[in-house]
Amino acid sequence: MTRESVYLDWLRDAHAMEKHGETLLKLAMERLDSDSSIGRHIAHYHAQSREQQLQVKEVLKCHDDSWSVFKEALGRMSMVGQAVSNMLRDEQGARTAVSVYVFCSFKVATYTSLIAAARHADDSEGVNIFLRILQQEEHMAARLLADLPGAANELITLLADNEASSAV
Repeated sequence: MTRESVYLDWLRDAHAMEKHGETLLKLAMERLDSDSSIGRHIAHYHAQSREQQLQVKEVLKCHDDSWSVFKEALGRMSMVGQAVSNMLRDEQGARTAVSVYVFCSFKVATYTSLIAAARHADDSEGVNIFLRILQQEEHMAARLLADLPGAANELITLLADNEASSAV
């Protein structure tokens, strides 16, 4: 396997990850109050992730002559996407926020590795794009992490109030 083929595989996986991330973030937005801080951050993250998906696709197009192989990568990543989507099933505020934070952290690790692969493949344009994406992901992870205590407090209060009212 050549450095370039490793890079292409990882690039395809990153694009598939972004496609599945779009579904994850749509589900998260449906479960969160759009007026809350974390709801606004996730809505922003969704728009940002869609742009990242397009950027990765453009880098992939520059290096991949056989676009049909791309479908294989989607299949490989579907399990990851399904697992992430399952984390959101029947979850509320804080738990949804935790799931999105975990996905964001996964993206930080993915882009960190992809930058190394792009350097090995001598793709300086890809390196620059992925460095910008990595910076966005690190920033979003910090914002989500800062929002988690508030989301947890809201959920705890809601659950406690619901339990108290049903006990009466």
